[in-house]
Amino acid sequence: MKRWTLLCLLACACGGGDGGNGTPDSGTPHGSGSFIGTVNGHSLTVKDAVFGDPSSSLVAVVAADQSNLCTLLGGNTFPGGTVTVLGVAIVNASTTPGPVVAGTYNWFDLQGGGALPAGLLWDGAFALPTDCDGNGEAWLPSGGTVTVTQMGTTTGTHLKATYTNLTFDGGVGGLSGSVEATYCPAATIAPSCGRLLLARPPASE
Repeated sequence: MKRWTLLCLLACACGGGDGGNGTPDSGTPHGSGSFIGTVNGHSLTVKDAVFGDPSSSLVAVVAADQSNLCTLLGGNTFPGGTVTVLGVAIVNASTTPGPVVAGTYNWFDLQGGGALPAGLLWDGAFALPTDCDGNGEAWLPSGGTVTVTQMGTTTGTHLKATYTNLTFDGGVGGLSGSVEATYCPAATIAPSCGRLLLARPPASE
């Protein structure tokens, strides 16, 4: 397991609109989810899940074992104890630029350099942050898909996604599962608290 500090995943390219139309979902106002599998022995019991700006071509989707996740991401107080998070960025890199859409996103190393292939892509990290400043431990993905079955909006429609066979560097295990995430303006690639969620390791350690 490696230790590093924050590096942002990508720069966000934003557009207009509210991410599409939809009828607001019923039920509790917080997100939910369920995963099977472990990453280096760590499982994820989801207590909340959120997503960011749906009008963007890059949307952060964050699931964690913490309640009130949107408040946590937008604040500057770390809850303490063990915090487990799966943060992904889904990117619409289609030939025709546009916001994130429903569909299957394939893993791609978005920090690997060079031109992005056309299509729907995702990257991120499974993280155990230890403070709001980006310190902690994390494992980087090496494969799997994230399928968005319902795009969310800022007005109550949840984002629903299925995660299939997410693998991680070093052969440390994998995850499969699903989330139903609620909109959170603080869910970005560099939130105020928990910036390790979508971190990348530095060039030298």
